[in-house]
Amino acid sequence: MVHIKRYILIILISALAVTSLSGCLRITADELYRLPQVSEEYLKLQAHINSVINQGADFSPPTGGPNRQAVQLRDLNGDGKNEVIAFFSSPSESALRIYIFEMVDGDYAVADVIEGVGTAFESVRYADMNGDGIMEIIVGWQMSAALKYMSIFSIKDFHSVLLAGTEYTGLTVYDLNGDGNDDVVALKFPSQDAGASAEVFTLMPDGEMIRAEVRLSNGIDTISRVLSGRLIDGVPAIFVESEGKFDAGTLVTDICAYENGSFTNISLQVSSGISEGTVRTHTGCADINMDGVIKVPIPRLLKAQSETPYYTIDWYAFNSSGVSRLMLTTYQNTNDEWFLIIPFNWRGKITVRREDVVSGERTVIFSYIGSEDGPYEDFLKIYKLTGDKSEERALLPGRVVLQSDGAAIYAFEMLVEPNSYGLTFDETLIKENFRLIYSDWLAGSF
Repeated sequence: MVHIKRYILIILISALAVTSLSGCLRITADELYRLPQVSEEYLKLQAHINSVINQGADFSPPTGGPNRQAVQLRDLNGDGKNEVIAFFSSPSESALRIYIFEMVDGDYAVADVIEGVGTAFESVRYADMNGDGIMEIIVGWQMSAALKYMSIFSIKDFHSVLLAGTEYTGLTVYDLNGDGNDDVVALKFPSQDAGASAEVFTLMPDGEMIRAEVRLSNGIDTISRVLSGRLIDGVPAIFVESEGKFDAGTLVTDICAYENGSFTNISLQVSSGISEGTVRTHTGCADINMDGVIKVPIPRLLKAQSETPYYTIDWYAFNSSGVSRLMLTTYQNTNDEWFLIIPFNWRGKITVRREDVVSGERTVIFSYIGSEDGPYEDFLKIYKLTGDKSEERALLPGRVVLQSDGAAIYAFEMLVEPNSYGLTFDETLIKENFRLIYSDWLAGSF
C-alpha cells in the first residue's frame, strides 16, 4: 500500500511540475527519450507530503465540484506564487485534513491545516469574496450518504478561520450582488421541516459575513441543477432547476436575484408558492443565443401530421422585477444535435415531421399549415448526413451545406421559392438561424 501511495504521489508531483513550466523549450533527440526530471523544489514537496502519508493518512481528492485533484496549485494570498493544497483522510480517526504548503526560502513548509470530519471531501472551491486579494476556501464535507455540510474559511495570513457553514444539496459561486466579488450560494433540499431554499453568503470588506435565504417553489422533490447568468436588465441571477409534480408539468425554475438590495425569488408567485411561469414538462434553461442572458424554455406542441408529437420552444427572459419577455422561438432536434431559430411570423403556421428512409440521412421536414385542417405544404428540409457518402449526398442538387462537425455534415434544401406562403425565409436566413447543440447546455452543474 505504501508503494502504491508513493507511486501516485510521484505522478501527482510530476504533473504539478509539468503544469508549472512556462516559456519555450528546446529539446534534443537524446533528451526526448529521457524520463522527465522533477525539480528540486518538487522533490522537497514530495518529502513533506510523504511525512503526512507516513503518519497514516491517505490521499482524499474531492469527489465533486470543479476541483477534483488530490494535490492542487492555487495562489491563495495574491503574491503571484502558487501554494500547494493537498487533501488527506485519516480512516482510523474519521478525520479529513487540508494541508496548505507555501514556499519559504526555497523549501515548502506547512502554512496551515484545515481539519474536519466526514466520509470524504465532497467539493472545494476558491473565491476572493471581499476583494482583498486573498482567497476564501469553500469546503464541502460529505458527512454521510444523505448529508453534506459546507464551510467557508478565511485563510488570511495562513490562519484559517471559519466564517460560515450550512447543510446543502448543491453549491455554486457567483457574483450575485454585482459588487465584483464572488458570493457563495447553497441550495438546500426540501425536508420534513422546511421546503427547498437558496441561501447566499456575501463577505463584506470589513470581514462580516452576510447571509440571506429565499424559498424555492413548493412541491419540489429534487434540485437537479443550477445555472448562473444575467437577466434582461443586466442583473446577475441564479436559475435553480428542480423536479416535482405541478399542475403544468414536472420541471420548474426558480430565479433568484437581488431586487432593490434584497435577495428575492423573482419568479415565485406568492399566492401559490410556485414559480408558475417557468413550469414545464422538459427542456433546461440556457443562454440559447449566446447573448449573456439566461432564458427559460416553454415547449409548445405543434399541430401534428402523425402520432409523434413535435414541439417548438419559446424562450423567455426575465427582468429583476420578475416580468418575462419572449426572446426567441426554436425548433430543437436533440437527437441530431441541432436547432433552428424560428422567425416570429412562422409561429402558429408550421409543423414538422421526420423522414429517415435513406441510410445515413436523417431528415426533418418543415411544412406550412394552410388552414386549421391543412393542407400541409412542405417548404424546407434539414439533413444530418453521416457515413461514407455524406459528402456526396450533401452536394446533391438543391442542397446547401450548413456546417460540418467532423462526424456529420448538416445541409438544407428549400422546396419552394424564398418567402413563400408569407413566411420569412431564404438561404441567408436559414444559414444564420441554424445552430448546433452543445452538450454543456444540457448538463447540470453543482
